[in-house]
Amino acid sequence: MIRHNLVEIFEKIAPGTPLREGIFNILDGHLGALLILGYDEEVEKVLDGGFFIDCDYTPERLFELAKMDGAIVLDKNCEKIIYANVHIQADAKYPTSESGTRHRTAHRASQQLGKLVVAVSERKAVVTVYQGKEKYRLQNLSVLMEEATQALKILERYRYVLDKALVNLTLLELDDLVTVFDVITMAQRFEMISRIENELIGYVRELGKEAHLINSQLKELTQDIEVEYLEFLKDYLKEETKIESIQKRVHQLTDQELLEAEILADVFGYGKTYSVLDNKVSSRGYRILGKISKLTKKDIEKMVTTYGNIAEIQEAEDEDLLEIKLSKFKIRAMRTGIQRLKFTVELTK
Repeated sequence: MIRHNLVEIFEKIAPGTPLREGIFNILDGHLGALLILGYDEEVEKVLDGGFFIDCDYTPERLFELAKMDGAIVLDKNCEKIIYANVHIQADAKYPTSESGTRHRTAHRASQQLGKLVVAVSERKAVVTVYQGKEKYRLQNLSVLMEEATQALKILERYRYVLDKALVNLTLLELDDLVTVFDVITMAQRFEMISRIENELIGYVRELGKEAHLINSQLKELTQDIEVEYLEFLKDYLKEETKIESIQKRVHQLTDQELLEAEILADVFGYGKTYSVLDNKVSSRGYRILGKISKLTKKDIEKMVTTYGNIAEIQEAEDEDLLEIKLSKFKIRAMRTGIQRLKFTVELTK
């Protein structure tokens, strides 16, 4: 089960939640447990023995009830303990590759009932979460934190490379020297950032309250990237192409396919032959013009619609820009902004 697909699970079981505290207590007490999250008529049918409690959930109560061998049934929000010390009569027709009795029962019960089921191993001191056919073993917090920290370092390097590449792209755009290869290389950078960001979001969810610093650094490192990426796509995708569909296709590429420039060029609509990578393309100008605060989205759209690309916009006469209802103040702001941007990126480079 992929970590970023476990949002609902981590909301209930991440560090800092009452359920996770109860599970920690069970592990510290060297006990085992089988927990079913959610109660309805179907759950009632598979219960045998035990006793009905219907009391408020607390980590301490869960720990005490785990001292008995039977399963514990909670409501889906982990606010109530419904049953304790019950035997689960899960249907053996549901497949499982688990070996231990508790884990086999948990896996089958989750498939049969469609509920989240948690198995705590007394001998191995590990927690396994089952959702239908899928299962996920909760990682040790120190291991998770180490992995998240390592992923942050990778993201930091990726962000540095991305920023340098954006500086270079800006200069090429202003000089109208961009090639398909430059566009594809930039797209690769953005997607690599997106993938490591998604991985880190998964760590943040699983770490719960322990991820405060990780989450703060993640937000800092990914600030403004989404807006920059969308404007980049608007600059270079074919007019009839939907940005969402392209993003989805890029996300679906394997890591190896992402590194194949010809494959990505085909996704962007430039063709799949290696020779297209040297073809010249012109930026429409959304990304660059978007950095000039005095220009509204409407102003930018008028210029792009009229002139087609940033090179033509730079060459346009003031009189022509006035004809498309751009004020003298905004024309001056646009020209000054582009000059300042070029000066800044040249210094940065």
